[in-house]
Amino acid sequence: MSDRLREIVNMRNFHENSLHTTGEILNRYGYKLGRTIGYGSYCKVRIALKMTEDRKRVACKSIDKRKASSDYVGKFLPREINILKSIEHPNIVSIHDIFLINDQVHIFMDLCEKGDLLEYICCKGPIPENKAKHFFRQLVSALEYLHNMEISHRDIKCENILLSSGNVLKITDFGFARLCRDKKGNRILSDTFCGSTAYAAPEILQARLTSFLFDEKAFPSVSGMSYNPKMYDMWSLGCVLYIMLAASMPFDDSNIRNMLKTMINKNITFPPHCDGTLSPAAVHLVW
Repeated sequence: MSDRLREIVNMRNFHENSLHTTGEILNRYGYKLGRTIGYGSYCKVRIALKMTEDRKRVACKSIDKRKASSDYVGKFLPREINILKSIEHPNIVSIHDIFLINDQVHIFMDLCEKGDLLEYICCKGPIPENKAKHFFRQLVSALEYLHNMEISHRDIKCENILLSSGNVLKITDFGFARLCRDKKGNRILSDTFCGSTAYAAPEILQARLTSFLFDEKAFPSVSGMSYNPKMYDMWSLGCVLYIMLAASMPFDDSNIRNMLKTMINKNITFPPHCDGTLSPAAVHLVW
């Protein structure tokens, strides 16, 4: 636990007894919370000002531990915090501070005001090959960095890739990330199936079908056959490349059985609107 996080933990009684608000405590450390720009079942993201850096605009992800599952609070959240504190890369969202105030964790990070990659593609359509190559190179660099650090993201998808100024992409949301080696250097396989069906590797789908526990849209945390999480990341990254070039999903995830059959038979094609727009090298890279 960092000194800053430990200090805020120790302020719990001060916060409760004196009725200071979360905003007042964060103001003391140089942050002013602004409007909400996104939310989920147990977290929300707000714009904030970092007063110690000339009112720099940052993002604040606030997680309410009371609303989150015990599995997330006990396993995934501590992993996310430890990993976020240990990484630094130009194509990964940087963390400025992490606070724990009572039952809420506040993570201050880079603000990428251009939204996520999925929003960009929905607005702009297919990304021209040269630009997609520029984007993809950044993502490969970030993923190579993580894997060299023995970290797997396990939820690579367009919604977890943000755009900042200068066409710089940044990977975010490390809620499912984990280390790939133990303290003795032994490789750790994963048996928790994370992320979205549309980006899932075939070995994940096969295990889900075998166990009869698949969900048609997203994977909850369940145990089953072990898999290599780094390879899962690479498969998901290939899906992202396809989506950038085609502005459509590579697989129909409405039927998991048919989706898996398509993968195994390598019966994957680009939509007609891509005819004549992609080089053989780009198509070969996806396949």
